Amino acid sequence: MRSTNRGWGRTHHPSSPPPPRSARSATPSPLGSIGLYTSRWFWETAPHDLVLPPLEPRLQSCYLALVRGLRRGGRSVTAPRFGVTPPPDAATLATSFAQKLWRFTANTRVTYPALMTPLLHVARTATTARPGRVHLVVHDWSTLAFGTHPSKTDRKRLSGDRGYDLHLALLVDAADGSALAPVDVTLTTADAVLSTRPDGIAAHPAAHVDQLLPAMAAVAALDLPARLVHVVDREADSVGHWRQWDPTHVVLVRADDRQVLWDGQPAKLSAVHAAVRGAGGFRDSGAATYQGTNARLFVAETAVVLHRPAKTWVNQRQVEVPGRPLGLRFVMTEVRDSDGAVLARWWLLTNAPADWGTSGDVARWYYFRWRIESAFKLLKSAGWDVEGWRQRTGAGLLRKLLVALGGCVQVWRLEGRSDASAEWLKELLMRLSGRQVKRRMPVTTAGLLAGLWVWQSAQAVIGDHGSDTVERLLSNHLPLFATPAGPTKHV
Repeated sequence: MRSTNRGWGRTHHPSSPPPPRSARSATPSPLGSIGLYTSRWFWETAPHDLVLPPLEPRLQSCYLALVRGLRRGGRSVTAPRFGVTPPPDAATLATSFAQKLWRFTANTRVTYPALMTPLLHVARTATTARPGRVHLVVHDWSTLAFGTHPSKTDRKRLSGDRGYDLHLALLVDAADGSALAPVDVTLTTADAVLSTRPDGIAAHPAAHVDQLLPAMAAVAALDLPARLVHVVDREADSVGHWRQWDPTHVVLVRADDRQVLWDGQPAKLSAVHAAVRGAGGFRDSGAATYQGTNARLFVAETAVVLHRPAKTWVNQRQVEVPGRPLGLRFVMTEVRDSDGAVLARWWLLTNAPADWGTSGDVARWYYFRWRIESAFKLLKSAGWDVEGWRQRTGAGLLRKLLVALGGCVQVWRLEGRSDASAEWLKELLMRLSGRQVKRRMPVTTAGLLAGLWVWQSAQAVIGDHGSDTVERLLSNHLPLFATPAGPTKHV
């Protein structure tokens, strides 16, 4: 077996037991055991490019250790794995990590805006590198269900469950759909609305659509050097809210079949779509993928006017609120298979200027909305398993969530790179993850994250015992899985 020892794995003979813990932690190797087995030195002092939150140095070191060590379910990479007997104090170190995490998430001096600083730095760096380009701010909400966590006394009633309501505004590159960083995060509990905005608390209305204007204003206050388009699903299709957003904010919303003015005449969007399609107004805008099927994206565009009064509730009665006519771009999108059959249809309304993007660009902007769905999946099921976290308050859970997002942003940065070294690392992490992927999507964020966790755990074991010792254990007890003699092929 070719030696891959790092750190203390090189300091003892394969047939002898590893040196005592005190000897190993006294003079750690510069790259040594990449894990918490070799004290906290690596996790808190090794080189990195992460901008730390504006906290006191002790809390900054703690934040760095947590971002590097946090894994699925909130455990650290020190959990015993691979069937190798850990050092005598490994359980103590794992407990120490849990205590560190618990104290950090309960510390009121750790503010949400401070924890947002590393994420906003990534967003600012990405937009500054390409100033003036269109970037998307994708908004969505997700229910964090904690029905079986009675210790969380600030849970609120949600549809059919109890828990918290999470709002995420995710910055996405409009050119290729790469997720960059969250730019606004709020968590609604029964007691308050916790926010990453400068005051840390947001006065949010109950309705999701009413929360968008404050969120858009918060993102605008960041003064990012980019053209920002806020992308929301059809939950935000509201005439009254459109009049609030325009012209201050540029918005793209998937519309329902509402009535508009088209060529000066009232018409439903479905009737406009049928008329444009019948006149051959759709054009091929390029390849697309729909539920794993190769397809083509066809688009058409026309101008419409929102003219009808808005409707709102006053004293439990619905009343009409007249408003100014609002001209918008109506982009009709069809995803068709090779036979021309329509697989999906979107009706999109936007006030984006024509020089910001063509109708095909607008359709792809909405298509990239799936990125936020993937982000929620990563947080809830495919990655960190948020709904299994045991913090007893929404405040502690939001702090831990922002720590997890700090690690997620680093993985997104790797995923968005295309140089040879990054491609090699992505292939390596996907192989380590052991996940089966589709041929058309060989790299996934969840796979990269899972592979990274396996890598951290493996290096912790090898760094503590040495690769020769691990190989000897395999040869003695599981010879079928030991590395064969002879030259080793490396990828």
